[in-house]
Amino acid sequence: MTTMDDLARVHTGWIIWRSDVGRWWATRRGAVDLEALRRGCAMTLDADDPESLAAELAAQESLITAPVKAGFTPA
Repeated sequence: MTTMDDLARVHTGWIIWRSDVGRWWATRRGAVDLEALRRGCAMTLDADDPESLAAELAAQESLITAPVKAGFTPA
């Protein structure tokens, strides 16, 4: 089972918390530029459980590190 400490240790660029209704949230510690937003990066994520949030955070990491392709426009 993934814990909040596990998520915070791996994803240091995010503030992670669990709401009082049980949803898991993460918000970036810094700004996201326009190009990153166009690539699908989000400022805040939410999920039903810590494992789902971990998967969303990993997907965000791959968006940040992916090379930019000329003329790329996400759907």
